[in-house]
Amino acid sequence: MKALTRNTLLAVPLALLLAVVLPRHGPFGWDFLDAFTLAFCFTYVGHLVEVLLLKLPGIETPTGKFVRVLGWFAGGLWCYELGRWLLLLYGRNTSELPPLLWGGVFFVGLEFVVHGLLQASGKPNFYSGQLQRSETTAAR
Repeated sequence: MKALTRNTLLAVPLALLLAVVLPRHGPFGWDFLDAFTLAFCFTYVGHLVEVLLLKLPGIETPTGKFVRVLGWFAGGLWCYELGRWLLLLYGRNTSELPPLLWGGVFFVGLEFVVHGLLQASGKPNFYSGQLQRSETTAAR
């Protein structure tokens, strides 16, 4: 439940950013719902991707960090695809959205920003090479 709450709260500012960047279709509330749907996919499903990647043996090694970035990219593709499917269920035309490739690029960038904020606050992160115990046990 803690991860759901945290990732929902993280999705709100991300959705505001996406609402400004994505093409508009009507009132801000509906555009914000679309943006929140995408943002939530990236924050919550992305968290699950990160938890799975942290379970890989040797993920804190230099080669493991490269694998982790590749995993972020692949996870970002899935997060974006899931978000696009949900937008289709809402009746939104997804042909105006950026290509699928940008979902992976966006998620890698998002992870670097989040881990930079973790490093600035002194918490274990990608850059320090320390794994946070709660991250590795969050999926259980």
